[in-house]
Amino acid sequence: MRVVVVGGGVHGLSTAGALARGGAEVVVLEKRSVGAGASGIAGGIVRNYYRSEAMTEVIARSVEVFEGDPDAFGFKPVGYLAVVPARQVADLEAIAARHAEVGYDSELALGAGAAGELLRWHFPDWSAQGVEAALFERRSGWADAMGTVRELASRARAAGAEIREGVEAVGFESDASGSVTAVLVAGDSACTHVSCDALVVAPGPWGRSMLTELGAETGGLFSYVLACEGDFVLPGVGLGGRAGHEAPVVHLDSDVPLHSDRDGRLLTNEPWGIYFRMGRTGTGIAGGGLPVALPDDLAIDPYGHDNPEQVAGDAFSEFFTSAIATAFGRFRDAGDRWQATPHGGVIALTPDGYPVCDRLRDNVYAILDAGHAFKMLAIGELVARELLDDRPEPLLEPFRLGRFAAGTMHQASQSPYPWT
Repeated sequence: MRVVVVGGGVHGLSTAGALARGGAEVVVLEKRSVGAGASGIAGGIVRNYYRSEAMTEVIARSVEVFEGDPDAFGFKPVGYLAVVPARQVADLEAIAARHAEVGYDSELALGAGAAGELLRWHFPDWSAQGVEAALFERRSGWADAMGTVRELASRARAAGAEIREGVEAVGFESDASGSVTAVLVAGDSACTHVSCDALVVAPGPWGRSMLTELGAETGGLFSYVLACEGDFVLPGVGLGGRAGHEAPVVHLDSDVPLHSDRDGRLLTNEPWGIYFRMGRTGTGIAGGGLPVALPDDLAIDPYGHDNPEQVAGDAFSEFFTSAIATAFGRFRDAGDRWQATPHGGVIALTPDGYPVCDRLRDNVYAILDAGHAFKMLAIGELVARELLDDRPEPLLEPFRLGRFAAGTMHQASQSPYPWT
């Protein structure tokens, strides 16, 4: 079977590698370079903090991939702390119970006293108000984004997959039955089309245009948000945790009104959240906040940090530094002494905020990620198994496209985030 994979991000590369290891002839088409889209600029956080039960086992398998060679992936299993107010306690209880079902090691602390004790064990100066529960995932952490992408590309090539960079898929040829027989390409002087027996598209934020080219109905399937993230340094002050332990990744949700650490004015009295980890080089903090809705007619290209419309601004920097100051005494009253580099990236969300893995036609398969890439690294192996064995993979059944029409979408949490 000759398979063309469109998209050189986490899912495209992991699927290509698994297909090649299974005996398929695989060609990956990437219009720029591997990791040039959302995968390469992602925060790389690996967590199993999801209200949807279907996510838990897929993520557990993904973590096993990282654990198999953490150095190659740049994976740091420092743990993940989810910290929530009273309105989200039931979510944490359900998530912890699901972790226990699949054997994913985590510790749940309920009540302000127990949660505060757990948090102060990790961070002695923890002082956030309104905390009613905390969940510590011991196997979670974060991975270096481009390190993971490069390792996946290396593994795919070693298995025999061909990766063509600077080659853009611009259209498709189909036979009378509707099966795609070739991908039309631009950017390759040697050919204008690449023939295939099967097609896998893993287009990231370009999902809407890619599916439209394939004749799929996309109305209402995608909404765009800006993932507001950045790198932050407060000279002389770091995120170090308890001596001998590298700081875990932290996700803090709160319904306590947030005031500016610069001048004290009210920033929001709505539920808010931030997530953060130690910077990639061991200094500073990498973190993010609530995403911002973007217009439906958004131009995806140019993508990433070079596009001013896709970069968070100073308002986000003030929000993030003020929020982290509520959690740690060490960051309080820092005002504008922070050195902030806001950035971010566009994410194409599905209606329930969870991925789609499904056939669009008999020989066309789509992986629509919705911003979960690193946490769902195992999707590549599962999709490849489904294609090679030509039978449905049970773990992917909850991620079919038909769930939206059937009204069987994934369970929503009480978090202010659209993807937990």
